[in-house]
Amino acid sequence: MDITYCKIDGGNFGDDLNLLLWPRLFPGLHAVSSGVSFYGIGTLLDGFHDQSHRKVVLGTGLGEVGMAQADASWDFYWVRGPLTAREFGLPASMGIGDPALLWPGLEPIGQVQENAPVGLIPHYRTWDSFDWPEVARQAGMVAINPRQPPQLVIDQMRSCSRILTESLHGGICADAMGIDWAPCVLAHRFNDFKWRDWLATIEREFAPLVLHKPLLRSLSVGKVVGNYLARLTRYKAGTRRPALRAVGCASRQDVGEVSASLRTYASQPANFRCSAPTKIESQRQRMHVLCETFAVRNQLQYNP
Repeated sequence: MDITYCKIDGGNFGDDLNLLLWPRLFPGLHAVSSGVSFYGIGTLLDGFHDQSHRKVVLGTGLGEVGMAQADASWDFYWVRGPLTAREFGLPASMGIGDPALLWPGLEPIGQVQENAPVGLIPHYRTWDSFDWPEVARQAGMVAINPRQPPQLVIDQMRSCSRILTESLHGGICADAMGIDWAPCVLAHRFNDFKWRDWLATIEREFAPLVLHKPLLRSLSVGKVVGNYLARLTRYKAGTRRPALRAVGCASRQDVGEVSASLRTYASQPANFRCSAPTKIESQRQRMHVLCETFAVRNQLQYNP
């Protein structure tokens, strides 16, 4: 069985968890029929899928409305949230949450050190676009590179008092570990649909901090024209933020304003919170039951 996941050049810790998590839970997964694709962590259901090919889903989700291709080739155990479930015509109860919760390194950390810094986790492409360690330093925060291996990102998160994240899995991992967190929008890549999909499973409102000055080191003429057109046509306005597509390089004043906004927001603990441990444990237990069912049906060993 092939593990299908988003292979990002240079890495992205949320997607890369797939290669750690599933072989650990199901040691013999690779030996199951190669004519089956396995979908776990990530936003993987928006593409064109071969209807003649069997597809097993344990937790993945959609990235926008109108992209679900429902047919008999899907074998759904659960999906990331109720918005994905609705698009595929599944019961809302199948929108359980993100399977990253099953990674053993995401156990609650206990007492958080209040004097520790606030961590900032940009989207992996936002990370590439600017010097976020310097922006975070000016804001009195610490930047966490989402392109690092999953355990390194998780270890750095554990050393923070709170997490401000543009990366969806920054929020998911913080929530699982019991670290208060908040979502933020640093650039146009923030996907409203997938955030709303997951947030619904923890019964949390969608209220991210939005920074209205995207920061880029450089920008080609072609990219400037493309971003102007995307703004004008409101390209993917239902899920993305076309108004945040940069049409110029960041100035020193822009950096100062973004850093000041981050500092002000991060200095207010009331802006951050996480789910009740009982909520997270309930999601985990439901996932474990479905993983056990999947293992039995496919004659696999299961190591919860």
